[in-house]
Amino acid sequence: MRTYESFLTLCAELDGDLVELERVARHNLKAWERIGAGASDPVDWGALGFTLQTLYGVLEGYFLRVSKFFESGLPSEAWHKALVEKMSLDIPGLRPPLLTSPELRRQVLELLKFRHRIRNLYGEDLDPGKTALVERITLEIMASFPSIHKEFLAKLMAIAAAAK
Repeated sequence: MRTYESFLTLCAELDGDLVELERVARHNLKAWERIGAGASDPVDWGALGFTLQTLYGVLEGYFLRVSKFFESGLPSEAWHKALVEKMSLDIPGLRPPLLTSPELRRQVLELLKFRHRIRNLYGEDLDPGKTALVERITLEIMASFPSIHKEFLAKLMAIAAAAK
């Protein structure tokens, strides 16, 4: 059974995830700025790609915390995509959606696809055009995520207060 204290713990953990997300976002922005200043070596694009995949990993950890707290189980196949889809669900009587718009869900799914692609390159260089597109999408996600986080936590605390 979820208690007021367990909601407080979840919110504190999600706050920690946001701090980590913002830390990785600073590294991401630094890599992007280097490319903007003319760095074009595959290593520069690789550094940017690494930060993009790490950002997705932190987001996925955030989503997993929410999912494990409120719901049970993910499918054994394609669970990464199913997790993102779950974060878009408004589950009446249980929890509000975290990804509150179809556009935001689409953007997060693009970042997931990129993470899958970068993990399966096997010696190939990143495509600068595709990587730049994912970077722009990620910058949009990161611009909105702190306020999404704040609104989500406020809703969680309202649920927790009602359960008190």
